[in-house]
Amino acid sequence: MNITIPSNATTASIKTIHPVPRGASHFKFTTPGRKPVIDTIKNLDTLAGCSGKLEYGKVEFEGCGRHAKIKEFTTLAVASAPEPESTPLPMPTVLAVSAPESEPEQLTIPKAAGRPKGEKLNRIHGFSACAVAKALGKAGVKHEEADRIFRAHAIEMPKASLSVQLGFGRNAETWERHGKPADLSDAQIAELRSGVAQ
Repeated sequence: MNITIPSNATTASIKTIHPVPRGASHFKFTTPGRKPVIDTIKNLDTLAGCSGKLEYGKVEFEGCGRHAKIKEFTTLAVASAPEPESTPLPMPTVLAVSAPESEPEQLTIPKAAGRPKGEKLNRIHGFSACAVAKALGKAGVKHEEADRIFRAHAIEMPKASLSVQLGFGRNAETWERHGKPADLSDAQIAELRSGVAQ
């Protein structure tokens, strides 16, 4: 099922709407035309402002340590309560028309829903990390510099997620589906870049 995650979403709020099945350690987020992103569940907030298919599961690694590569992702289904037994109803004469499968489901997450007290919001100049990454991509910032900017603001975003968001920012055709870049002025972007200049 395709979903659209609001730009103000947090890890806790996404888990409230899409519960994590027991035993899942990672998520897989697939966007049409892009390679899937696989990351740990604690980094769900990096999907804020994105549209695509969200799956939870376990990962099998090849190798050890930080250089280990993902060998296999096994999807886990969310456990649901068994449906009560009932007598089948007669088929209606009029068929209901359902919405096309391709339309994403819009999440409505109330402000700070499910966010534990004191949990830090990943924001720069009032915008989500994903929106800022898109703005940096639009400004032509490369991954290494963007990573330094985020670390300077105590935000850690996986390399794959940051690269995807930078790419979305460079391509205006993706903004409608994956969210627009943060509305940062040239001065704000220059300030971010000068704060981590080497």
